Amino acid sequence: MRVFLIVGLFSVACYAQTARQYYDELYKAGGLDRMADKYVCFDDEDELKTFFIFAESKDLREFLTADGTMNKFPKAEQERLKKNFLIVRGYDKGVLVGDEQFYDADGASWTSEDFFLDKVKKTKARMRLTVAWETLRYKRSVEILNSDSSLKQEVSRYGRCERVSAQVAQHGNP
Repeated sequence: MRVFLIVGLFSVACYAQTARQYYDELYKAGGLDRMADKYVCFDDEDELKTFFIFAESKDLREFLTADGTMNKFPKAEQERLKKNFLIVRGYDKGVLVGDEQFYDADGASWTSEDFFLDKVKKTKARMRLTVAWETLRYKRSVEILNSDSSLKQEVSRYGRCERVSAQVAQHGNP
């Protein structure tokens, strides 16, 4: 009977978690990717269990310059770090999804490198993130591209970001 109650309580506790609850659990454990832990973003749709985090390259650049390690990087990496980009990490139910992504500045937005949605049909796509910095509202889109890389179709999600508190040091994915 005791095991059943413990299992039953565990199941109830895990069943109704929201994206924010998954984030809070991971944050308190210090498990966020420390290279991308400046902002956390949640979709407007509460039923989604996903969230993503990101940081701007300027923060990394300033840190590396202040601690004197910037000039220890190879010249090519130093040049890359001088450009503006975002380091983005996605999570589903508090579990990392894929590798770090890098979005380059593109006007008022940030875009990923092109990738194939369908390798057989060679359907190219890219991700685009636009942030209204005054309100931290965002639009995150998958842009499906024509063969000449012009925009064919766009599927977008909207939500809000917030600053990640620095109270708990993050150590995930060193």
